[in-house]
Formats: sequence, structure tokens, C-alpha cells
Amino acid sequence: MTKRFTVTDYKGVHQIDLSPTGRLVVIAGANGAGKSSFIDAITELFDPKGSKLTPKPIREGAEEARAEYVDEDLQLRIRRVWKQNGTAGTLSVEALDGAKYSRPSDVVASLLGGAIFDPVAFLNLDEKKQRDALLAKVELPFDLDTLSREKAGVEQRRLEAGREVKRLQGALASLPKPSADAPAEEVSSTEILAELDAARLAQRQREEAHARYDGLAARYDELTRQIEELILQRERIGDEQEAARSGILSLPDAVDIEPLQERLRNLDAINQAVRDRKAYERTATDLAAAQQLHDGAQAALDAIEQTKREGLAAAAFPVDGLSVDEAGVTFDGVPFGQVNSAMRRRVAFAIATAGEPKLKLVIVKDGDLLDADSLAAIREVADERGYTVLVERDRDESRSIGFTVRDGALADEAVA
Repeated sequence: MTKRFTVTDYKGVHQIDLSPTGRLVVIAGANGAGKSSFIDAITELFDPKGSKLTPKPIREGAEEARAEYVDEDLQLRIRRVWKQNGTAGTLSVEALDGAKYSRPSDVVASLLGGAIFDPVAFLNLDEKKQRDALLAKVELPFDLDTLSREKAGVEQRRLEAGREVKRLQGALASLPKPSADAPAEEVSSTEILAELDAARLAQRQREEAHARYDGLAARYDELTRQIEELILQRERIGDEQEAARSGILSLPDAVDIEPLQERLRNLDAINQAVRDRKAYERTATDLAAAQQLHDGAQAALDAIEQTKREGLAAAAFPVDGLSVDEAGVTFDGVPFGQVNSAMRRRVAFAIATAGEPKLKLVIVKDGDLLDADSLAAIREVADERGYTVLVERDRDESRSIGFTVRDGALADEAVA
């Protein structure tokens, strides 16, 4: 392994040139010595997006700042130069034989397989940012945020449909249930009155006909007693009586008007029953439609959840048991923040060293959060997976095992 890290005139660094021989590279030194400036320069050097991470990168009194990485195994030189114009610096990538690459940002991104992942910084992120950082390392068949927004929209539709279901259920419960014999349509009083008038006319005609017949019969009896005197009149009356009988026979049968009068008296109740039936049926139809909308929204939610479950199940996460939900990262189904600290550190470094990029590099800025055991575990992972790990750390044995920075340069007693 032949690698060299060089930083010149960057913030608090005058000149630091490292050619480490081990996988674990500890950068030690007192506060203000320049170790953070060195780590920041290397971090920004490998930022494929070219974002400006440091407001004033150039050391006071210098014309420009430089950060450079040389890898003889990859036969590449990566350099970023900051000028006084305040930009994010100019990135260049060239082969050691002098050939230059026209799209250096793409080259750096492809070499790293993305951006450099700081496992200790990952542990200090909130749950949402941890999830985003992990998903940047995982290829999913869908965008989880888009799926979440779609789910939120369907949940809102289900909520609105549920409210409508409850409203219509209450409305339906408040309506009288129609009787089985209620007519389908309201009855018109005009029709009943017409039938009643016709029945009354027929009754009156019948009564009049009977009255006339009875009168003629009485008259006939009287004339019979006076047959001798009134024989001619009796014969005439007899003819009239026969004619009256024929008229009676031609009249329609008698009609019972009491049912018609009863229907007329109950007309309002009948029509109210019709209106009640229609209101009940209309509300029941609306309830069924609202329930269908609610059920459809629930089915859409179920489909979204199934899509997410299948996508996450098919995704190749860097550590077995690692996954995400809407809140953040999970490990063996437990929120990542609830996992014990030793396991969280192991998982974080497993994420940082996942995949097979050509340039295997991990940068840890808050190395003072790591105890000796954690540092040893990092060294073991780095050796096992072939990663170079730059760690900014000044606690415990750091100065004896790493490179010590003093006044922006390597101290004389630094150990490679």
C-alpha cells in the first residue's frame, strides 16, 4: 500500500505530508494544532459534489491552499486547489503518467462509490438523517420519501372517507326505517278526489233512481185503488215505471266510498312514509359509496406498505439485520438508537466499509468519542476489508500510535 496525503496552507495547516504504512491513521495533537484543519482538507478534497465546506479555507498570509492524495496502486493523483476568489476550490484528477481526466468529480465519485461515510458522525445524527445516510449507501427499487408522501396522501383520503362514513352512519341512524308496505312513490290527492267525486255522483244517481222508483210505486198503488177512474193514468205511470227500471239496470254497481275517504284521511302519513323511504335509501347509498372510498384508500395503503416491505426485503443492506422505516434506521427490528453502543459502533463501521470501491477510505472527525477497544475494532475492520481510516483523535495513547500535529505541521516525535 503506497498512499500519500498532503495538505498545504489550509486553515491552520502550514504543510503536512503523510505516507502512512498502516490501515489505521490517527491524527493527534492539541486543540488548535491543525489536526482538524488537516482532516477537513482531506474531507473536502474527496467531496465529489465540490460543495464549499469551509468558509475561509486559505491560511492567513497564503495565496492559495492545496490538498492532494496520491495512490500508487491506483496510479492516480487527486488534487483540490483553493484560490482567493472564495470558491469551493478546483478539483483535478490525473494519472501518475500525466494523463488528465476531464470529469474529475465523476472520477472521485466512482472511486469512492459515493461520498465518504464518517461512522462516528453517523452515530451522532438524528434518526431521520441516519436513515438518509444509510439509504445513500443502498440501492432501492423505489424512492422511500416519494413512497411516504404517497402514503400520506392516501392516509388523508382514507381519513376524509372515514369521516364521511361516520357522518352518513349517524345520518342513517337518525332516519326512521321505512315500513315494508310503504308505497314507492307519493300518492296524489287529486286522483283520490276524482275517484271520490265519481263515487259520490254514482251514489247520488242511485239514490235518486231508487227514490223515483219508490215514488212511482206508491203512486201506482194509489192509482190501483182508483183503477176505474185512473186506468189511463195507471197505464202511463206503468210505462214510466218500466222505463225507470231499465234506467236502474243500466247504472254501475254501487261503490263503497269509505276506503277512499280513509285513504284521503291518511294521505299525509302515506306520503311521509314515501319520503322517509327515499331519504333512508339515498343515505344508505351514500354510505355505501363512502365506505367504498374508505376501503379503497385502505387497500392503497396496504399496497404501499407491501411495496415498501418487498423493496426493503430485496435491498442489500451493508449489515444483516439492518433496515429502515419512516422514523429512521432499525437493526433486527429495533430502532437503531436503542441498540447498545458497542453494537452501534460496529454497525456504523460496517456501513462505512460496505461495498467494493476502488479507493477505500474512511474519515472519522470525532475520534475522541472512541475508546481503545473501539479503536482496536476499527483497526481490525480496516485490515480485514483493506480500508484506510483517518481518525482525528487525541485521547489516551493517540500521540504514541499516530501522527502528531503541532503548529500546523508534523511534530518531530511523530511515529509513522
